[in-house]
Amino acid sequence: MPDHDHGQNPIILPISMSPKILFGSILLLIGISSSKAQTDVIDNTKYNEAVEFYNRGKIDYDSKQFQSAIENFRRAFLLNPTNSDYPFDLSISYYEIKKYDSALKYIELAIALEPNQPDYHYRAGNIFFHKKDYSNAVHNYNITLANLNDEHPINIQNCYYNKAVSEYNLGNYTSTISDLTKLIKEDSTDFTYLHLRGVSYLRTKKVREGCVDLLKAYKLGNSKSEEYLGRYCP
Repeated sequence: MPDHDHGQNPIILPISMSPKILFGSILLLIGISSSKAQTDVIDNTKYNEAVEFYNRGKIDYDSKQFQSAIENFRRAFLLNPTNSDYPFDLSISYYEIKKYDSALKYIELAIALEPNQPDYHYRAGNIFFHKKDYSNAVHNYNITLANLNDEHPINIQNCYYNKAVSEYNLGNYTSTISDLTKLIKEDSTDFTYLHLRGVSYLRTKKVREGCVDLLKAYKLGNSKSEEYLGRYCP
């Protein structure tokens, strides 16, 4: 019995495959690999260009050059449409110049890429709030508060207050009272919180509680509370 060769295994051709066909197959495989490598290089180039435009945009944003920031963020997003930071920063740049429709368009794209990011929903809530679309504002603020985490901090006080005002405008006075109570627990000297909670108590026929809040707000300097005190709190 001849000894087995324990060195490099020879290439064994299938009976039906000639050396010419095999050679062609190898060239095809090499071509596919080369094409894949070329695509990766192109993708890496686009990725790096996107980062460069994004960094320029951040500098512009910090310098309050919002129009220039928008152009750079847009270029970054066109080069890499899978990075949620790019439409997010586009949105907040449009928000700064009060172009709320464009701000909404891009924050919705950011949310589509990262649905549970609380800061994205907080910003969406603020946009809807300024557009006086209070129902959608409340919806996004609720998602924000349900997904709070240390990695993405937000202005919780502003979130609760804007949500409370939105609920008030929707006639949901009990929800307004609940949100403001959370805020007053943290800061019992804010006459804006006390005034709105006082008025909300009046709307729910809780006159005594409303008058207590309105009197506190008035004593702390809220002149708007005086009218309600004269009308409802003899």
